[in-house]
Amino acid sequence: MTAPPLDVRYVPDALPDADDALAFLLTEVAWDDRMRARRTASFGVPYNYSDQRYDPVEMPPRIAAIAARAAKHAGHPFNNCLANRYDTGDNTMGFHQDSYEGLVPGSAIAIVSLGATRTLVFRTIDRTHRTELALEHGSLLLMTHATQRSWTHGVPRTASAGRRISLTFRRFETQGSAATSV
Repeated sequence: MTAPPLDVRYVPDALPDADDALAFLLTEVAWDDRMRARRTASFGVPYNYSDQRYDPVEMPPRIAAIAARAAKHAGHPFNNCLANRYDTGDNTMGFHQDSYEGLVPGSAIAIVSLGATRTLVFRTIDRTHRTELALEHGSLLLMTHATQRSWTHGVPRTASAGRRISLTFRRFETQGSAATSV
């Protein structure tokens, strides 16, 4: 059986000032500790998921500039940033599909990776196919709705991995989401 298309685009070195961006995120962001597996922060229009609710918070200029860079690759702007902080290789994200509820049709989800390289594992819904992609410091990954319909993805435990922060950008139609992604 042939795997469904994995509609992603990976851009290494998409963020030329990745070291400065990481330093900003580590020192200037107020992180939320409600999730067991990782720390989070939300900016812009809230993306409420996995029983977590976030208030609307203006994107700091530094994060807005990263969103603008991601928008150039995606071909559309973003109005939400969900940041995930993985302090060690023990911090994970289980297999899931991102919700497209409330997102602008045809928009992509962008992931900017900062810090330690971590592997993003993709697995078909029926679990018959699997592929891995190393997300490097300063890289950008774009995923489409087609990918979310046919594949799940997750960040597995990697004992030796160091600190990583991912900035996940979305474009919502409205002033919030009741999405149920993990």
